[in-house]
Amino acid sequence: MPAPITRTLPLDGLSFSYQVQWAEHPTIEPVFVIGGVLQGMHGWSIMENHVLPHAGLISVDLPGAGESTPLRPEQDMETMCRAVEMIIDDLGLERVNFLGYSFGSAVAFRCAQRRPDRIARLVLGGVPVRISDKLIDLWMRGAQRMLEGDPNGFVDVLTEMFLCCDTDVVIRNRDVVRQLVKRMTLRAVTASAHGFRTMERSVLENLDPVGGLTGVPTLVFCGEHDTISSVHEQQDFARTIDDCAFAVIGEADHWVFMQRREEASDLVMRFFTGRSVADLGYLTTPASPRPSGEPASLSR
Repeated sequence: MPAPITRTLPLDGLSFSYQVQWAEHPTIEPVFVIGGVLQGMHGWSIMENHVLPHAGLISVDLPGAGESTPLRPEQDMETMCRAVEMIIDDLGLERVNFLGYSFGSAVAFRCAQRRPDRIARLVLGGVPVRISDKLIDLWMRGAQRMLEGDPNGFVDVLTEMFLCCDTDVVIRNRDVVRQLVKRMTLRAVTASAHGFRTMERSVLENLDPVGGLTGVPTLVFCGEHDTISSVHEQQDFARTIDDCAFAVIGEADHWVFMQRREEASDLVMRFFTGRSVADLGYLTTPASPRPSGEPASLSR
């Protein structure tokens, strides 16, 4: 298998990088992945076994992640989308399959709205549909700890924001993932001079994915105990997208790619390769759904 290729590109005074691992016998367009805030291009090798039999895998250090320079105050989501389009152009591709998770889902959704012709299929996971007052309050409490010189206290508060703390529900690999998330968050805000500010922008700036989408087959999915936006908020968001399926992975919260790595990767690639995403053993039905229209289909 060819070795991964890494390239760095300039944009409006910024520098950002991407990595591509080509497939030997691709059958679909390459899979372009953007994850959570500060999650860089080296964090998606977990999907290689599922992706590479079908497609190349493209991952990125968008501005503010990895070694890339952070956005300036006047730059916003449009700059992120231009960076994505530059990568697609740099690779000489017409279209990609696009996976955006958490913060990355907001970027991917905006990119699809801007240029639906560049997206073969779209998967949005753990979508931050709305940052609630509760989450903003948690952020402010944590930020105060950080400003007082207590990064560990900051991370402790943010685990309430990022992870389901209800011990009465089942979360796969709960304790291991909690420790990994705390370690990753602490490293992100202490090893980088701009890590904290980048996280702050992702919480306090309005990233709500609004405006709907047409012309791109889409799957929206989440863990059944997601704490950033609820299952029902994400289901309602899915209803704003034409030709959209909705799926919920059981026994997981916002960190579904850590808690149920195989299942999440399987779901994504089933959708990208045109297979059914209905009646899978790891999916669950949302409890007490609100009667706000017909449920989105889980099949193709």
